[in-house]
Parts: sequence; structure tokens; C-alpha cells
Amino acid sequence: MMYTAIVNLKAYREATGSNFLSFMEKFETIRSDFDLIFSPSLLDLESAASYGKFKFFAQHVDPDPYGAYTGHVPMEMMMDLGITGSLLNHSERRLTRETIVNTLQKARQLDFKIVLCVENAEEAAYFREYEPDFIAYEPKELIGGNISVSSARPEIIEGIVRIYDGTTTSVLVGAGIKNGGDVRRSIELGADGILVASGVVKSADPVKTLNSLMELK
Repeated sequence: MMYTAIVNLKAYREATGSNFLSFMEKFETIRSDFDLIFSPSLLDLESAASYGKFKFFAQHVDPDPYGAYTGHVPMEMMMDLGITGSLLNHSERRLTRETIVNTLQKARQLDFKIVLCVENAEEAAYFREYEPDFIAYEPKELIGGNISVSSARPEIIEGIVRIYDGTTTSVLVGAGIKNGGDVRRSIELGADGILVASGVVKSADPVKTLNSLMELK
């Protein structure tokens, strides 16, 4: 089975702006059985698309088209750049349910991939009928911490896996994922991959850290 690893670069100085390309170059020799996706800052998406050596998703997208939408990020703009997907509703960029539904419906029409972030099983269940490409479970209180969600909330991971059983949605786990043991435990609970950020980006050796997360043997 092909698992997925998404690395959210957020707006960390180590991987943004003038540091973006040098950060990405570190990963050119990485080898993995995971489908590896990086999610750079919106300001770095054009550089990411032209870099061409990895798959890139945006960190946010809006359902509005090209036009008079100051500050919005049209899906069509992402696609014209060669960006094929985006995170949505991350705990640091929460949206209304109406906006999420509108975005999911448009993304389905355009075949634009969405990684929908949720904070609990109830929220995950609400969006089941829209079958996002990925559902990423990240309890807000564990993001950036040292306690893995697979240790602190294993029953919710299992619950979300059950909710999406029979759909095309892949379940990702984030928040506090620090080592291969956390990843293996998440997969044992039924997850299809991970969404990580600071644990990789701010590591002294990001490539070694990411490799350790993706080593399942």
C-alpha cells in the first residue's frame, strides 16, 4: 500500500522565501515508499511549481474564481501554476462549514485535491458525504507539542477511520508526530499517512528526520 506524507512548511523562516529552494534541495536524494508532498508558503508556490522535483500542495485555497476577490486564493490560479491540491481548514486557518463545503464541491468539479483538517471526530463525520481526498486529524492542543496524537487520542483515530470506511478518502494523522513509532502506531490504527510540520522543518537534520518517520520496518 502507498502511504502519504505531507510536510507543511507553514511560514517557518527555515523553509520560506530566500530559504525555500535551499531547503527543498536537501530532499533531492530522499527515497521512500511514501507519496511525499510538500506544502510551502503561498508566496513560494510559484517557485515550487517551477522547481518541479516534488509534488506541492498549497496551504490554503478559496472557492472564489479569478476576479475581484482581493486577498483570496483561487483554485484556478493554483492549477494554472501547476499546483494540484491544498490544505484546508488547518487549525491556524479555520473556516466556516459553509466555506468548506463550497470549496470541497468546487474542488471535486476541478479535480483539485483537498486535505481537509479537522479537530475532532464530530467535525470529520460532518464532511463525510463530501468525501475530501484526505481528512487530516489534528487536535489543536497537540500541534507543535511532544505528545503524539497516536498516543494521546488513539480511539479518535480509529473512530475517524471507521467514519470514512467505504469512501475514497485517505485518513492522515498529525500533531505531535515525532518518530517512526508514532507513524507505525497511526498506521496500525488504520491511518493512510501523516501530516507533519515543525518536527521536520525545524529539525537540525530535516532529511534524516523525515526518513525516520517514513521508515516503517
